[in-house]
Amino acid sequence: MESKDNEGMTQKVGEVIKPIVPEGTVEELLERVYGLKVVKVKSLNSYDDCNYAITVDENYDNKYIKQLWPHGYLLKIINTMDSKRPKMHEAHNLVMDHLRNGGVPTQESVPDKNGEVMSYQKIYKSKEQNSDYIQHIVRLLTYLPGDVLLNYPFTSNLLYENGKFVAQIANAFKGFQHDFFKNFDSKWNLGNIPMLKEYVFVLKPEDRKVVNEVIEAFENEINPANLTKSCIHGDLNELNILAAPADGQGDIPMECKRYKFTGLIDFQDTTYSCAIYDLAINVAYLMIFTNLINQLDVPGHILAGYLSLQQLTEEEFSSLKVLLAGRLCQSLVYGAHTYYLDPTNDYVLHTAKTGWTLLHKFWAEPKDKLESRWKSITESYQLQK
Repeated sequence: MESKDNEGMTQKVGEVIKPIVPEGTVEELLERVYGLKVVKVKSLNSYDDCNYAITVDENYDNKYIKQLWPHGYLLKIINTMDSKRPKMHEAHNLVMDHLRNGGVPTQESVPDKNGEVMSYQKIYKSKEQNSDYIQHIVRLLTYLPGDVLLNYPFTSNLLYENGKFVAQIANAFKGFQHDFFKNFDSKWNLGNIPMLKEYVFVLKPEDRKVVNEVIEAFENEINPANLTKSCIHGDLNELNILAAPADGQGDIPMECKRYKFTGLIDFQDTTYSCAIYDLAINVAYLMIFTNLINQLDVPGHILAGYLSLQQLTEEEFSSLKVLLAGRLCQSLVYGAHTYYLDPTNDYVLHTAKTGWTLLHKFWAEPKDKLESRWKSITESYQLQK
């Protein structure tokens, strides 16, 4: 069930919530609002915001910026719905600060010329004089080094170290509390899988059948009240985790390379929920995009890394098959529905290319065989120590 913080926040058929940003707008905003002169701007993929990687000139006019960030900046122009939630963005700044203090690299907010880390700006629909405009929240963040996980080969080493990073995130979240996250909920919360019933009408019959089976299994088998609670990131996908090859490895084979994790980004789905959800979300997305390892083995390699730093209860481990399938369903169904509402937004079909095939294959596999497979993989790592 969505909370009062989400009232009136439902995208309607034909409604475009992603900002329309004419050429030249980013450069104008950076100079007028932040006192920074743009040298280079690159548009980045995003679900429904507009994000830009920015390189700036060494000369700037902003007394609140003591020193330029060496890796550049990220400008975020927030979609029309989330621009109505300023408290959410304030809470995101606090959670990023908390995680950095816990050893997880996150972005820092950059103040504008008035010392504010968030402001409403008029984004005009065209360069023509007196054109229509929409007010969007604009934020500037430091750009983190490294590359998104999607751009690396999903070797067993990468999956294992990714699992360790997910555990580090879980540890860093411990002790963090904020009223906004306790009162905020969304359809993307993994505990809200039953909400998919409202959206399956956009699916083909064979896909609708498997999604309905997953929903039924969640309702019958998962009891969130018995799962450990915490603030969670809520969207640990292949585009929100940054990494880089570890130093000093020379020309060793790809499958032997080690990685350092350089950043965690995008806190739009952060909420107070079940801690196991972050792990399940992460595993589900990495299963979709692996091409070096059997997709059904991916959970075992990630679990091996995770369990080296964190523990799972028997009920949490037993919930994994349904939770993994549930996240696959959420990504595929909401992607299909958003595309139905706005056919110009191709990005939302990102997971559909291989996701539906994986969902059908994964859901058909018996739970006991999957769990045995994953335990065998995690045990093989323990034997190597």
